[in-house]
Amino acid sequence: MADRYDAVVIGGGQAGLAAGYHLRQQGLDFSILDGDPQVGDVWRRRWDSLRLFTPAAYDGLPGMPFPAPADAFPTKDDMADYLQTYARTSDLPVRSATHADELVREDDRYVLTAGPDRFEARHVIVATGGHQTPRIPGFDAELDPSVHRLHAAVYRNPSQLADGDVLVVGAGNSGAEIAMEAAAAGHRTTLAGRSTGHIPGLVYARNG
Repeated sequence: MADRYDAVVIGGGQAGLAAGYHLRQQGLDFSILDGDPQVGDVWRRRWDSLRLFTPAAYDGLPGMPFPAPADAFPTKDDMADYLQTYARTSDLPVRSATHADELVREDDRYVLTAGPDRFEARHVIVATGGHQTPRIPGFDAELDPSVHRLHAAVYRNPSQLADGDVLVVGAGNSGAEIAMEAAAAGHRTTLAGRSTGHIPGLVYARNG
């Protein structure tokens, strides 16, 4: 037996919840599947000091502004709590701890399996994000075992770093934030990666 819907949304993050809001506005029967135990957990797992890279004025989802001063930069836990409140306030049908395993097309419907559960829908929205699986470079296996290394996905704070110099590979937002935190903790830190570019003359001020 399968649960049948007009639409199924895979992923209960910002995109998935926003899609659910609009599906609710259209009066459609739908379900949002999320692999985590509760909404917002993907944010709770990030490093301790993480703040959003955009001010609160631009962090809200449809129908619910972010509950913070417009120029504030919310923490990761602020964002997680907001998403949980958003799902509840918007009465979104989120099925937590439900990991999508397979999606196929059968006749005029999509069929999705998640463990022992089966879902059928006329429409499927994939909102899983593009960076959920850590990418480990191939040369990692060739490094000396004495070199302590960890991926940003499991980094929480500088207490995890070994004594001595730190090399952060990847110069995006995450790499830059972690490099600054490592340097502030007293490590001689090198940030390596391709240039991400910049907007000349534009300066952002962060609170906290």
